[in-house]
Amino acid sequence: MPQRHSKSLRDLLGGDSSGRFLWTAGAGVALGDSTLRYQGLDLLGWLVDYETAGGHLSPTPAAGRGPDDLRPAFDQQPIEVAALADACARAAAADANPIWPDGVGAAAAWFLGANDAGEPMWDPDTGGGYDGLHADGVNQNQGAESTMAVISTLQHAQRLSTVLQ
Repeated sequence: MPQRHSKSLRDLLGGDSSGRFLWTAGAGVALGDSTLRYQGLDLLGWLVDYETAGGHLSPTPAAGRGPDDLRPAFDQQPIEVAALADACARAAAADANPIWPDGVGAAAAWFLGANDAGEPMWDPDTGGGYDGLHADGVNQNQGAESTMAVISTLQHAQRLSTVLQ
């Protein structure tokens, strides 16, 4: 089995996908250090690119991704997509690059079905978010974490006017 770099992006980045990237950018803004600001934004741009495949988000699965692993890989988690959307929304407040609203739009689209399984990751009748994306479909459980992930992502998308019609 290939060696994994981390169990998830949250583990790799110290608990929050958006945190490390935006901490660096935020520190740069607070300290007036443009180098730190741009490093944080560059790292986040790298993550958006890395997590995109086939024209849609293809997030690192819960078990991580090794250097030789093929894509797509599953069990993809809604919280990872929401963390990326949050990071992009926060970056959009500090930088006019269109990659940030586009990243939020891609995250919203992932929940709406533009993902590796082509399945919606929420139930529009209940508002509940599904707990994971697998190769054979979605985990039908609708936990609070996944529901908050879809709600926060769609709120960011609505605010940034990137929800796909």
